[in-house]
Amino acid sequence: MSVYPETPIDHASGKIVSGVKNLREGLDPDILAYWYKRIEDRSREIVPPHLKDKVQFEQDRILWMKFKMDVSKRAVPYVMQVIEEYIPIMPYSTGLYFRKVQEILTDEMNKELR
Repeated sequence: MSVYPETPIDHASGKIVSGVKNLREGLDPDILAYWYKRIEDRSREIVPPHLKDKVQFEQDRILWMKFKMDVSKRAVPYVMQVIEEYIPIMPYSTGLYFRKVQEILTDEMNKELR
């Protein structure tokens, strides 16, 4: 505890530092790997039996924030549903990351339709 009372500037800077720290932690490769694993496991639970082996995520061994997603076109809607289900309970920056993953999956599916 400080001898001097906290000034508004100290309070504001503390909130900014805390916010930046939380955002940075949400993009930690271990946290991303945890959520990829949860999404992979849950997706395999809800896809039809013949698609269970068509949902696989693999973390790059060199670039830890990079993941290879091997998902059948028929399984993509299930994966999207699971991502949507989990985003509200993810840290904010992790949720933004997976929103981008959803966008990429949507773009890839749209490319196939052209």
